[in-house]
Amino acid sequence: MKTHDPLHFVILVPHPDLAASLRGQSRFLFAAGLNGAWSFPQAAPLALLRRPLREAELRDLAAALRKASLPRDGKIALGKPILVPCPGFHGFFGAALDLEPPPLPYPAVAHAFPALALCAALTAPAEAPLLGRIQDLPPANPGFFRAAMAVNLTIKPLGGAFPAGSVPAPEENYSFEWRLGKPRWLPSLKKPGQDGV
Repeated sequence: MKTHDPLHFVILVPHPDLAASLRGQSRFLFAAGLNGAWSFPQAAPLALLRRPLREAELRDLAAALRKASLPRDGKIALGKPILVPCPGFHGFFGAALDLEPPPLPYPAVAHAFPALALCAALTAPAEAPLLGRIQDLPPANPGFFRAAMAVNLTIKPLGGAFPAGSVPAPEENYSFEWRLGKPRWLPSLKKPGQDGV
């Protein structure tokens, strides 16, 4: 059986101050029956990659994300849960971010996500009825963040691998290992009397 190579993503990771609230959302979804609630970092996938972004690409992406947040004083707010599909993989379910996805013109990008969700659980198509019954997630406290980092992520299945080109069944292969690259923090907000962002 041919198996998947590791998958590469670039993700937006909020400041660790939000971690406890985000773990609470994943616990809620796991209790509701979503087996993939602990299978992906609590972060917003920005793109599926052919290879990890290079340092300069990651730096430019972090700057573009900060620029996109400036109309709201640098705040990135969490909204109602949404499902963001990913070709050849599980979907990402979690709180929508009120951040316009930045352009990703890098040759490494295989698929840029048109909407951003702070992933609290991976999901499969068979779980659509369950998702329809989940109206809200426990609110994050606070319900926004300013500090965040852009990070390369490599993820691969543990145990039995699934066939190339297919999505695992909901009850299996929700066990993954992942490795985060060196983070690139979004630039600081511009302060009065200072240059830069």
